[in-house]
Amino acid sequence: MTILWKKYSYVIILIVLSMVIGLYAMNSFIDDKNYQEVIVTKGQSLWEIAHIYSKEHSMNPNEFIEWVTKKNHLTSSNIKAGEKIIIPIKTKKQLDDSNQYALDLE
Repeated sequence: MTILWKKYSYVIILIVLSMVIGLYAMNSFIDDKNYQEVIVTKGQSLWEIAHIYSKEHSMNPNEFIEWVTKKNHLTSSNIKAGEKIIIPIKTKKQLDDSNQYALDLE
């Protein structure tokens, strides 16, 4: 067994690291589906979105903005109309598209 380890240690380590990274990536992809995605409307800011959904999350506005910025890989808290962002609001039961857009615009 030690001969096998000495000969293939780099390969074994590479395989294990690949598996760990793959599991992490899968987990973050699955995790994203548990949160709502909203489409930013003209003139909207992260501060305003935090306020709109304030009853559905337990974060203060700064924590909300920090979470959204990090989760969406934004370089700043500036967002543009038409941009889709994930917010820290758990998704509700599957709604048809017309109901989902109505919720996003509230």
